[in-house]
Amino acid sequence: MFYALSTIAMALLMMNFIKSSSVLELMDFEGWIFLIVSCISHASQLALVPFLVFAILVGIRLPRVATVVQAMVTALLIILLYLDSQVYALYHFHINGFVLNMVFGEGASEIFTFDTLLYMKEGLRFAFVVLVVGVLLWLSTRIYKRKAKAYVLPIALIFVGCTLFAHLWHIYASFKQHQSVVKSAALLPYYFPTTANGLMYDLGMVPPESYQNLATSRQGSDVRYPINPLETIKPDSLPNILIIAVDSWNKRALTAECMPNTFRFAKENRWYRNHVSSSNGTRSGIFGLFFGLSCYYWESFEPSHIQPLLIDRLLELGYVCQAYPSATLLEPPFAKVVFGNVPNLNVKTEGKRVLERDSKITEMLITDMRKHKKDGKPFFSFVFYDLPHSFELRQEQNTRFQPAWAYADYTKLDNELDPTPFWNLYRNCCFQDDILLGKVFKALDEEGLSDNTIVILTGDHGQEFNENHRNYWGHNGNFSIHQIGVPMICHFPGTEAGEFSHRTTHYDVVPTLMSRYLGVRNSASDYSMGHLIDDTKPRLWHIVGSNLNYAFIIGGDTILEKKAEGSLDIYDARMKPIGNYKLPVKEFDAAVKNMNRFFKN
Repeated sequence: MFYALSTIAMALLMMNFIKSSSVLELMDFEGWIFLIVSCISHASQLALVPFLVFAILVGIRLPRVATVVQAMVTALLIILLYLDSQVYALYHFHINGFVLNMVFGEGASEIFTFDTLLYMKEGLRFAFVVLVVGVLLWLSTRIYKRKAKAYVLPIALIFVGCTLFAHLWHIYASFKQHQSVVKSAALLPYYFPTTANGLMYDLGMVPPESYQNLATSRQGSDVRYPINPLETIKPDSLPNILIIAVDSWNKRALTAECMPNTFRFAKENRWYRNHVSSSNGTRSGIFGLFFGLSCYYWESFEPSHIQPLLIDRLLELGYVCQAYPSATLLEPPFAKVVFGNVPNLNVKTEGKRVLERDSKITEMLITDMRKHKKDGKPFFSFVFYDLPHSFELRQEQNTRFQPAWAYADYTKLDNELDPTPFWNLYRNCCFQDDILLGKVFKALDEEGLSDNTIVILTGDHGQEFNENHRNYWGHNGNFSIHQIGVPMICHFPGTEAGEFSHRTTHYDVVPTLMSRYLGVRNSASDYSMGHLIDDTKPRLWHIVGSNLNYAFIIGGDTILEKKAEGSLDIYDARMKPIGNYKLPVKEFDAAVKNMNRFFKN
């Protein structure tokens, strides 16, 4: 009974999180039901920790100690929930390693100055929590004396039922983009409700509205994007814009031997040699490229149907916009989140093998470019190659670099493995895509489009081959330069070629296009986290990742990473852990405020 009552107390405290959030204005009947049920579900799992400790102590015949320990741990959990509600109201995220380091680390006094009266007020609140826990313990004893164990099964069924209902309903609501449900779920500390968009698609379910209707039915939002309304003028001319992304592109593959066509293109244009993505994964990398913002905002943008200002501006200026994806745009749902306003969007490409699909999107692009030239309309095209991500080649295509694995055998990967055969398989994949890229470059020249077409060639994220010798392979494993570093080659008509060593990021693409070519007069800070790509200003405190697992990249490519479970890990540029790190709290506080500036106050 004490477990049940403490669950209710924690659930009520969790529901209070919504008071300090702009999500409150989005709530409807469905949202409130979900919030109540999910709070009970999540609280029942948190309260299970002291209850299990209680059960263990009772099992070894220490009932009095068990009761005291359960009450103390429960009181501590409630106090932590209360403190977390204060942190969330201030920073829009829950207590994590960054926060603990700020509060207890050296230099905390530079940010936090607590008055004695504030300490007294907090102390009284903590004492009140202890009193409430004592009352719950007394009340549970009284109920037990009257009802014995008659309540056990109903309470267990209620808690299990709430858990199942919350997760199943979130699967449906997330797929249907009911933002009162999706956004209220994000309020709860370290609550991870289930999503299954891919499964819903596989089962043949589709949203009730088209992506385009979803995008235009923009509802209330807890963000302000842009911060100030865009001030625009009509440009004198409208260049075509072609963005090409190569999935999982390792910078070391861009050589004259491995990718001769692309290497030649890089040498003839502007090659930014110190470029980093907005993450180590596809979802966050593409989000940062098109929004100019961190994927930290995905969970706020997706249910609000907020589209990239870049795409909206292109459509406003009359561009014909189209995507050419080798892999589907349904999962991750880029068709909805990035291209929701684009009519007649290519969502997926037919073809059983990846190289077949990469070849097909190349031909589709070239055909459409010729058509747009004939029609005299400016075009925006996004091409997304997938072969270096898939490692899928036939034997006759896997011969240029040897020895090479026939396929990616992930079971062999360890820190002692010679990466050469795996690396050669990867380079053979890059070589095949380079042939296709060469066709695109040739078509631009032959059709006379090079003089009026901006080309941006990059990757969504990197691909590591244990370069740091710490047994990291692939991507999504860390935020070192080998997983976030990608090539960046830009063809800006009328500008000189050159190689540049200053740090650039995916966030720089949107402001560069918007301010230089699309007639936007606002400061880049109104709508992005980036700068003009030729601006040599340091990109310190570069944020990568998503809201769950993110990191700041600071001087010397030191990595300050907040793990999904909330811990804070510090690494140097070669992924060597740094002990006793002194967090520069003043700079971190400024970085967090900058990161959160697109949230409404």
